[in-house]
Amino acid sequence: MNRLLALFLLIGESTIAQTKPEVSVPAAIVSVIEGLTSKRFVADTAFAALSKEDQTLLAEEPIANWSLLQEPSKEMAYSNLIVGTRSYQLVITRPPKSDYPTATLLRYTTPKSKPEPIARGSLQPRAEEKAK
Repeated sequence: MNRLLALFLLIGESTIAQTKPEVSVPAAIVSVIEGLTSKRFVADTAFAALSKEDQTLLAEEPIANWSLLQEPSKEMAYSNLIVGTRSYQLVITRPPKSDYPTATLLRYTTPKSKPEPIARGSLQPRAEEKAK
């Protein structure tokens, strides 16, 4: 009986671990990532580094102020935005065993600071792309 109960608990825990809950990311961040990539952004991780100032700044900056998407390799691409001493970078990686690329939005508070992640998620085709 105890073994059966332990087996059910183990199966239940592994099922919970495999399903990722939907993460709430501010609309301004989603809008920026989708505007730069033309893909649907599905967040899986939101980090505490995002401040109200970041949200306001990113919402006010048009997509045209970001650099063109740079692709140094087939597995990675990036785009930058610099506002004063603060800068942001969108890094897109294409993991070999994944169906969708992963997008990570980073913030640099000063030119010499380490990057602080803001949000991460997958880039999926929009509904109209799937229909084609």
